[in-house]
Amino acid sequence: MGKRKLKKTLGFWDILMFGVGGIVGAGIYAIIGEAAALGGNMLWLSFVIAACVALLTGLSYAEFVSRFPDSGGSFEYIKQSLGYRWALFMSVFMMFTGVVAAAAISISFADYLSRLWELPSWIIVIGIVGLMALFNIIGAKYSSYYNAFATIITIAGLAVVIGVCMPEFGSANLTQLNTNGWTGVIAGSALIFFSYIGFEDLVKMAEETKNPEKVMPRGILLSSLIVLIIYVLVAISAVSVMNWQELAQADGPLAAVIKTKLGGIGAIGLVVVALFATSKTILSNILGTSRLLYDVSRDSDIQWLKKFTTLSGIGNTPNYAIVATALIAIAFGLLGNLKLVASISNIFIFIVFGMVNFSLIWFRYKHRGNKNKAPFHIPLNINNIPLPTLVAFLTILILFGYNLYNLSQGHL
Repeated sequence: MGKRKLKKTLGFWDILMFGVGGIVGAGIYAIIGEAAALGGNMLWLSFVIAACVALLTGLSYAEFVSRFPDSGGSFEYIKQSLGYRWALFMSVFMMFTGVVAAAAISISFADYLSRLWELPSWIIVIGIVGLMALFNIIGAKYSSYYNAFATIITIAGLAVVIGVCMPEFGSANLTQLNTNGWTGVIAGSALIFFSYIGFEDLVKMAEETKNPEKVMPRGILLSSLIVLIIYVLVAISAVSVMNWQELAQADGPLAAVIKTKLGGIGAIGLVVVALFATSKTILSNILGTSRLLYDVSRDSDIQWLKKFTTLSGIGNTPNYAIVATALIAIAFGLLGNLKLVASISNIFIFIVFGMVNFSLIWFRYKHRGNKNKAPFHIPLNINNIPLPTLVAFLTILILFGYNLYNLSQGHL
């Protein structure tokens, strides 16, 4: 018997919006102040470095997803290259990353909502994770509708930040290093990387995408480039309006930036935008992690995991996997600290990204005599080994080291 398949309901624009929406999420609202403390006025370069490393890894994902358009994402790619046991081992890291990221962002959502409406944080965490799980249960297409709506609002909010700050462009010296020097710029990149992990969830939508071999690679690469432009403009805007010391100390840094230009009403408006940004990030994390659990269970011989392969409900979705993911996210959300959990998520996503890059290198090496190329084939190869993937693997290791540095220095 072949694998049971998910419904193909998503087109290119759905994938592009999921890609942009998954990356332009809570990270830019929560992390930019901490990154400014490290990179100073060169905050924008920290974003560029993180984006370039993410984009290089995105090439690996694009090639793998064009060859194996499966809902397992990284799990499937590692399995095809290194074998099932390695993939099963790494799936623990993948699921931990997705669940903890959802938990961290639910804490951020609670912090934002508490500025407008006083409620206990535990009620907000349970409520928002439960609501986003419900969207997932209804189906990927309806999740796509909410994601698209929230993404438009999120990008509009960032566009307002850029628009009102643009007259100040040129007022700050964007090449001035702070006391942390170049170490601070790269350490800032390692921290900011949390804001770029969205396409790891995106590839898990391949099985629900029409013509995924062509649509997914285009969606990954184009969404990464769009986000790079947005983030660099936001970073320049922030340091042009506020000095980096004030930005680093601000409670809600982007809200503080807007408040300097539009007053209290503008700050409240940006808080509302942040609620949409954080909620859709939770949606994406639950969606991606539940699809991973579904695929691991589908490929496994462990009987108790088979429950997570059940497809049911309006959207014919893996409901048990969605509920399990949501419950674990709530448990972490009730215990976690946003800054610490973001750092832990970074560690695990670096491990996963590093393994995906290594898996592609190994897969290409094993099949170096095979002339049957993937629909998307990374260029610049030596003996069938893609040089961009080698660079991605090495830069991931460097940022991983700097992320450990951030922890050891007490920046988080």
